[in-house]
Amino acid sequence: MLTLDEILGIVYLHPTGIGCLGNLTLLILNSFNFLTTHTLRPKNAIIIHLAFSNAMVLLFRGIPTITRLWKVKCVLDKSGIKIITYMQTISRGLSLNSICLLSIFQAITISPTNSMWAQLKFKASKCIIPCIVLCWIFNLLLDMLTFLHYNFPKNSTVSKYGCNTGYRALDIYNNNNIKFEILTFVHDTFFACLMIFSSVYMVLILYRHKRNVNHIHSNSTSTKVSPETRATQTIIFLVATFVLFNIFSPIFILCMSYFKFTNTWMIHTSALLSLCYPAVSPFILISISNQIPSFCAHG
Repeated sequence: MLTLDEILGIVYLHPTGIGCLGNLTLLILNSFNFLTTHTLRPKNAIIIHLAFSNAMVLLFRGIPTITRLWKVKCVLDKSGIKIITYMQTISRGLSLNSICLLSIFQAITISPTNSMWAQLKFKASKCIIPCIVLCWIFNLLLDMLTFLHYNFPKNSTVSKYGCNTGYRALDIYNNNNIKFEILTFVHDTFFACLMIFSSVYMVLILYRHKRNVNHIHSNSTSTKVSPETRATQTIIFLVATFVLFNIFSPIFILCMSYFKFTNTWMIHTSALLSLCYPAVSPFILISISNQIPSFCAHG
């Protein structure tokens, strides 16, 4: 008879395994495109970085959680646990920055020639690699505060419970830890708002384009959904998925910090939701990769 922790470990194993496979596939597809054409398109560079960041999230968050639930003996010391937690926060920030950068780049790419973003089209392609580098520098410096000053529980290496990383390392009774969680919440909210704004802008642009050419579509007897409609639906689904899987996690953490109590189901729900988006997003991006670029080429 399986215990609750063993069942939860199996539950965590599914998004971790499937997500790593999906991100690896996404990484290979975009890398293969670079190897065959010998040119790295800006969009492919962002997706490669996003797939790598998502894989880091799944590995550094999923595997430690699974080993802890399955009572695997912890072989890490305090410094090792701090490094794992440091990589968890970095990978999560890089994943958020990457999807935000992808959304903004696509919004600039499909913006009409008379928009305020049109003049950025020629500059955007040259700024992608520097932006990715800045994302790494920003997250390394920001999360270094967590690595140096975050107060970890004294019993974080008890072998009976496995390596105590991630959400279990949150000491809600420590004011310094609460400040870091609030800072993380502000950081996530800022980039999420940028991503949502640019995605909504893209939806509006695609909708206007569809409306302008509606009379052409109405003369056609084909019932095939237009590329514009497919792109709009995919963007809406991508944004909705991101919001759905990421809005509750910081709320749960802030609630536990504010009300000074821990709740097992909140911890597991928050941790599981943090794994769902990096597990699902590569499959959405694989479906969108052949829709938006073709539309942008004619837009």
